[in-house]
Amino acid sequence: MSKEETKQEMIDRYPMPYFSFSQLNSYLRCPETYRLTYLTGERIRRGNKYTELGSILHGVFERQGKNLAIDVEPFSKGEAIKMFNKNFMALKGKDKTRVYFEDKDDFIKLYQKGIKAINNYYEMYENEKPIFVERQFKKSIAEGLPPARSYIDRIDGNPHSPSSWVITDYKTGGSPKSKQYLRDDFQLALYACQLYKEYGAYPKAVQFVHPVPQKTQTAIHQGDGVYKFTGQRTPAVQFNVADTIIFIRDTIADIVRAIDENDFPLVIDSWGCKNCFFFQDGTCKPFDKQEKGWGNI
Repeated sequence: MSKEETKQEMIDRYPMPYFSFSQLNSYLRCPETYRLTYLTGERIRRGNKYTELGSILHGVFERQGKNLAIDVEPFSKGEAIKMFNKNFMALKGKDKTRVYFEDKDDFIKLYQKGIKAINNYYEMYENEKPIFVERQFKKSIAEGLPPARSYIDRIDGNPHSPSSWVITDYKTGGSPKSKQYLRDDFQLALYACQLYKEYGAYPKAVQFVHPVPQKTQTAIHQGDGVYKFTGQRTPAVQFNVADTIIFIRDTIADIVRAIDENDFPLVIDSWGCKNCFFFQDGTCKPFDKQEKGWGNI
């Protein structure tokens, strides 16, 4: 059996009927988190205060965009803030087993961050009618791969010309992504590939929109599935959809191999671990696994 045939055999045994960016990214960041999230069947994935804020804001942005997309009464900024207030305040009693906020100041700080995101979002999109909001894509992006499932936050452009479309993913953190993040990331490339498979054309641009700092990181299509980020010092980050397909294929094969060998290393990262679902509920105790005493000096 050739090396490629072996890899295809691995891909055929991927444990789920589809893959997503979240699945593969979880494995790449920490294989043990992937195992706990997708393979044990024992835990419901729960968020922390940052993911909860992101989920609430996404709900507000989705409501505003959909109202414009289907030509119903616009969802005003006042209504958006009222919706945000209701859902954010509910966090205090959402899960009695969890403490989302360290103290009152922590609660206020995150609340203000959410209000700032809404104000900035409305400056960008209050009267901008999208083509799609939360558009689901689910089909194979390449021969031999499981279907790829994504929910794209927003698509703008000429409804009759997919090559004019701009794909947007909202990021609700406090700062734009670093160049290194953009080099390593494959989310936007996956979205561009999915649109190509669905419509036979690459989108004009793919981008991360950061409502909190009101920044946009946009990659423009250069041709043949190659994208290059704008507004960066040379060398600007660019990516190729064809390379991303190879990367995804290799990652899926690696996951199946990890399942066969029961090999899911724990990646210990102070900030990441402390904000992980499984650290906060006590399932994973990463810092207990670190060397202590002389070995940790």
